[in-house]
Amino acid sequence: ALLEEVDHQRRQFEELAECRRLSDQQQLAFSILTSGKIARAFELDHEPPAVRDRYGRHSFGQSLLLARRLVQAGVPVVQANMGRVQNWDNHSNIFATLKNRLLPPLDQAVSALLDDLEATGLLDETLVLMLGEFGRTPKLSLLPGQTVVGRDHWAPCFFGLFAGAGVRGGQVIGKSDKIGAYPTTPPYSPDDIGATVYHVLGVDPASEVRDRQDRPVQLNRGQVMEALFTG
Repeated sequence: ALLEEVDHQRRQFEELAECRRLSDQQQLAFSILTSGKIARAFELDHEPPAVRDRYGRHSFGQSLLLARRLVQAGVPVVQANMGRVQNWDNHSNIFATLKNRLLPPLDQAVSALLDDLEATGLLDETLVLMLGEFGRTPKLSLLPGQTVVGRDHWAPCFFGLFAGAGVRGGQVIGKSDKIGAYPTTPPYSPDDIGATVYHVLGVDPASEVRDRQDRPVQLNRGQVMEALFTG
């Protein structure tokens, strides 16, 4: 069904006169998505049933299986979301939600993806990031109208998972206080994550590009997270 939808979108796109006015880059991106090699990556039924079971017969598991197939087909950047909205926004009933609904498919699918990338050698050249935009409050809260406690938004301290592309596994970079409220070592910023991604891609984060007014704009002002690669 997913492949049929891609084919349908391609046919509609080709019929639109507006497509001829798209930039060369946009047309190139769409042609890559609808090429035979990439389109075949969407055919998950070509995978052995045992492999699909290992990733998990749920949306996130099959999404990461598709992500692996897209990487194998040569797609340079793949994003997979665990649902659409509010999956991790656990302002109430956080313990049962994590235990029964969120963590089991996350653990199953991410471990299967990393195992497959390592087994095929792709992990050496593929950077895997598992990130959110903030953490959760160290203090439990009970919002008005709720009967079971949860945790609210918390920006000062949270974590991400990094693997592949030279990242040394089996280590924790940085520390927080005992309740996970604030960093006790120099913190990393979103800009630092961006600089690290550029570094892995072989791009100098301090490089400049020109905006539409031909003004120089530095790509990124963060620092590469060297400890990820040196331990």
